[in-house]
Amino acid sequence: MQEGMSLDMPANVKANDGYSIRIRRGVIERLGVEILRLADEDYAEILIVTDEKVSGLYLQKAITGFQECPKPDGMKVRVCELIIDSHEGAKNFHTMAGLLDEMAGLGLSGKCIVTAVGGGVVCETAGFAAGCYMGGVRLVLVPTTLAGMIEASAWGSAFLNLSSGKNLAGLSCHPSLVLCDTDCLRTLPAEEYKSGIAEALKTAVMSGGELFRIFERGDVQAGIERIIESCVKYRAGLTPAMRTKCLGYALGNAIETMSGYGIHHGLTLSQGIGITARASAKMGWCSEETSARILDALTRNGLPSECRKFTAGEISQALLNGRKISGGSFELVVPAEIGRCVVRNISAGELEGVISAGMGA
Repeated sequence: MQEGMSLDMPANVKANDGYSIRIRRGVIERLGVEILRLADEDYAEILIVTDEKVSGLYLQKAITGFQECPKPDGMKVRVCELIIDSHEGAKNFHTMAGLLDEMAGLGLSGKCIVTAVGGGVVCETAGFAAGCYMGGVRLVLVPTTLAGMIEASAWGSAFLNLSSGKNLAGLSCHPSLVLCDTDCLRTLPAEEYKSGIAEALKTAVMSGGELFRIFERGDVQAGIERIIESCVKYRAGLTPAMRTKCLGYALGNAIETMSGYGIHHGLTLSQGIGITARASAKMGWCSEETSARILDALTRNGLPSECRKFTAGEISQALLNGRKISGGSFELVVPAEIGRCVVRNISAGELEGVISAGMGA
């Protein structure tokens, strides 16, 4: 993460389905204050779920926050922690079942509050477990990656991967609260930060306006606070069903799955955006100018727009083996113009040709 960024940006956003997203510096040190408001007056049972790397950075701060924060008279607080694997390939039922077993082994009750502190894999796995444990317990999400913060408004569901594809198993799991600590951005590795930029650019194409112009100018670092807040506000205003209809998402997931999760999600997402932008211009779904602006924005922000590792046929087959096939057609989100994306129903027989049209010169 580069130096010189101002991160003073407290903001509160309300998602359409009711939960609050709070964006501010140092919130991990205030977890006790924020989360104990959700607990019963006499007893609070907190499970912090994180990964090995994040635990070294923030776990003790979080625990200390619970220990030192003021509590109502007579309240007893129990804080437990569990560390899980955060590699995308581990976001599966095996990891989730192990987490559930460990929760039961700790003797956690149906009143516990699961608090996920980490990136997308931690948040989704913990969210899935919270939705299952004893029929469902409360959930607080503390995304520590830029991508997680960008997607903070989209946590109405939690997804796991199956052997046949990414995010094919899911359940509704609405968090009680999402807390984004922008201080965490200072510790992100370059690839993780770039993945978040891809997520933000995806939202910028869909929302348009000044958010997209930030990417056209290449002012991402200077405008990172505005980017986070704008992305969260835009996506929070969508219905839960519309939050899953995102530019480049399906193609990016297919490429990521075929790579064995060896290519970072943000990089496969940006490839999916680039393929879709080229194909849309060639198919007449958007203007050449719209396509060029999207591709230029990807390049200006150091993101790939092409997939050279797999063929159009391989990507097409991965999509057909996965999801979004309804009535023999595939739902592909495409740009109509900057600020407006639409869903195109592509038949199974046409899908490879569409992808091929977007694979570059």
